[in-house]
Amino acid sequence: MSIVQSKGKALLLMSLLLCTFLSLNAQRNTYSPYSRYAYGLLHEPVMGQSVAMGGASYGLRSASYINPMNPASYSAIDTLTFLFDFSCSANLSQYREQDLRGLNLGYTLDHFAMKFPLSKHWGLAMGLYEYSKLGYLYGASGVLPGMQGEDDVTYVESYSASGGLNNLFIGTSISLFDCLSLGINWNYKFGNLSYTNTLSYSNSLYKGYAENDLLYLRQSNFDFGLQYFQKIGKKHRFVVGATYSMPQKFYSEVNSTHIVRDTLQVAPDADYRFSTPLSYGLGLSYTFDNRLTVAVDYAYQDWANAEYYSHTDTLASTQRLALGVEYLPARMADYYYQVIKYRAGLQISDSYINFAAGNLKDISLTFGAGLPLKGQRSVLNLAFEIGKTITPNKQFIQENYYKMTLSVAFNETWFMKRKFN
Repeated sequence: MSIVQSKGKALLLMSLLLCTFLSLNAQRNTYSPYSRYAYGLLHEPVMGQSVAMGGASYGLRSASYINPMNPASYSAIDTLTFLFDFSCSANLSQYREQDLRGLNLGYTLDHFAMKFPLSKHWGLAMGLYEYSKLGYLYGASGVLPGMQGEDDVTYVESYSASGGLNNLFIGTSISLFDCLSLGINWNYKFGNLSYTNTLSYSNSLYKGYAENDLLYLRQSNFDFGLQYFQKIGKKHRFVVGATYSMPQKFYSEVNSTHIVRDTLQVAPDADYRFSTPLSYGLGLSYTFDNRLTVAVDYAYQDWANAEYYSHTDTLASTQRLALGVEYLPARMADYYYQVIKYRAGLQISDSYINFAAGNLKDISLTFGAGLPLKGQRSVLNLAFEIGKTITPNKQFIQENYYKMTLSVAFNETWFMKRKFN
């Protein structure tokens, strides 16, 4: 296939998946009560092998996977290869508040991405992933005693939200001196967040109301990455990775409407400021004989100094620690199970939601496998995650979740030059 045909096929594939991603994610499939705060539940662009390795990514580089967590990894690419990756997931959540119980099943298309070579030591990647999602619906009802012999009045109040932010990225990296790779991602975040509160009464003499805030956000920013890799002997390889992202403001527009009885009130435009924080990550991986890989990550995001509705005291800074391992029984084997890559991991993180009692914390265990497709270099990746949201107060809603992720990494030879006699 010629280079021109390859690029045309890649652009067509990207366009089709872009339409699919935006249509499927137009309705967010989360009902977590903690998605009501700020931008909703945040998601990192963890892809490929990292999903089942607890999210450890910064020190991983492979020609077989796409790793937007560290753009320096893009230079690990075969010069004849086009790599495409997409992922979907299903999430089962259990909620408990005192004697109340709840259960929710959601699904989503997490991301799609592609990576291909520009030259021998120069790679390029692009894709789209879900940055945040917002989705909750809860309410309460009650009865007020009637006045002067009238019937009792029933009231119903509800709180709901929907929407989220997506992140489009284009990144590149170049390898220098056979031991150092430098990379950069350009990110474009976009999306809408909608918050609605209503109160209604069974008696029209009581004043009910409906409030809606619609927030439009757009942002362009850069991530920078570095990887230093060194092979010791024939079987030992170390990779040290680091990333950095500057704080960046959103372009924002806020539309607020209030309905009291039959009267519509539109709030005047307000000049609110929103931003994402300074963040950095550090990672290390060790590989033995191309069969055993151990990776560890640490990440910090300075949300405490990020602006939300022009305030910097609304959110809390976060830390994340991830540990993962991957094991391949044999590179050449007689049985299929011997060429499966087995993975496991652990992740501990805290939330940017700032409660007076303290931060929410999240702990999860992951496990999974990379299943090579017969006769191809492509891989089917399965990952399972069991996690719990730890609250600073036992009176808070408790959440346990079970997540299954399915991704396919297509590894195709697209960039062969035709030869003519």
